[in-house]
Amino acid sequence: MNEMTRPNFADLQYPDTIALAIDAAHAAAKKDDLDEAVRWFDLCRTLLIRCTPTVALKRRIDANLKSISDEAERSRNALIEKGSKTPTTRVAILGDSLALPRVDEKDNFPHSLDGTYPGLILSKLQGEAANKVQVWTHCQRYFTTQDAVMLLEQNPDVLSGAHVIIHLGLNDCAVRMFMDNQRLAIGLLPTEISEKILSFSRTYRAALIQAFPGFSYVPVDQYRANLHRIASIAQDAGAASLTFTTVIVVPWKFWPATPGVCHNFTTYNLAMMDTALQVGANVLDVDRLMWQNNVVRTLNKDGMHLSPVGHELLADAWIKQVIA
Repeated sequence: MNEMTRPNFADLQYPDTIALAIDAAHAAAKKDDLDEAVRWFDLCRTLLIRCTPTVALKRRIDANLKSISDEAERSRNALIEKGSKTPTTRVAILGDSLALPRVDEKDNFPHSLDGTYPGLILSKLQGEAANKVQVWTHCQRYFTTQDAVMLLEQNPDVLSGAHVIIHLGLNDCAVRMFMDNQRLAIGLLPTEISEKILSFSRTYRAALIQAFPGFSYVPVDQYRANLHRIASIAQDAGAASLTFTTVIVVPWKFWPATPGVCHNFTTYNLAMMDTALQVGANVLDVDRLMWQNNVVRTLNKDGMHLSPVGHELLADAWIKQVIA
């Protein structure tokens, strides 16, 4: 960023400061100076939090959290309602959106839960003679291992006597264009400015990832520490078993837009496997399971979320590994 060409921010106010930064990013990119462009974009991301009116942003953050938390609670309650009130087998699942019905299935709720792997685990275990089963879940969009630690430290008893599945990691490790609060701040901007920001992030995604390869929700060292803490809580709560799952590496067609994605996901998977070995947890290799059975069949078109086949495979593999 050249001192001679750096604009003066002193007299600018929201949202003009953000507009100036993203305009500078586009201008630098137009001159093929991507190093300069991505640094302007990084400044723009910082300004999204520093300049957005605090009250308005907090209101938006709180509304978003309530929406996704309510969805997680509705799903949990619906599955508990389907299960036994006096269970002899309890399953506790902490997951992200991969454990939920897709957004376009919300009109079919709660029946759409039956096709998810938590719903399938419940129905398959209940199908066994004399099985009295309850499946407790907290499956929430954008959920990370950091969120799971916070939840379990406040409510460790949900793991008591349960077979625990921790199906998290995708939100932890995926390299982001925006942190969660930045993403929400964009929605408060005038449309012209927000479109410039989103357009830059889409057009120069590869350059941004190469410049900021660690821009993810949970760094790998923290991810490892979170898994250790979850294992400790599970042990103290008297969990019947603990299973960690691998992160599914996205199909090849997505790799050019996300440089190093395979290496990044594999780094987190190896950290998870190493932690599982240390704490005595099971490992369910969901990544290998999906790829061995053809990701065209096991994943949705987005290359991340499970298809009906993928949900069925995951449920069957976990039951065979832990319960059977």
